[in-house]
Amino acid sequence: MVSWMKSMGLKSGNLLNERVEIQKEIFEDIKKSHEEWKAAHCMFEEAVEQDQIDYAIFILEAAERRYQMHLRRAKSYGVIGSTQDCVNDTPYNNLAKRAEGSH
Repeated sequence: MVSWMKSMGLKSGNLLNERVEIQKEIFEDIKKSHEEWKAAHCMFEEAVEQDQIDYAIFILEAAERRYQMHLRRAKSYGVIGSTQDCVNDTPYNNLAKRAEGSH
């Protein structure tokens, strides 16, 4: 493969740097969409009136889809990373912690 890249005038270092940049972009997109999802979940928790609840559900569903889209993109690029921080910091876990504390 390296000989093919050289014949095409490409350097393996450039491809590696490009791949690293794409992975950084993917991780940033995942992080940003995860933060948006958490904010949407908080908006849903605080919604009181029916219109607020409907709007919060709409925003929450859109944020969830965007987050899933970025995760699928990472998977398709073969990006491997730790999701432990995201898993431990979901609104659902925060709700569970609050419920445990109320007993």
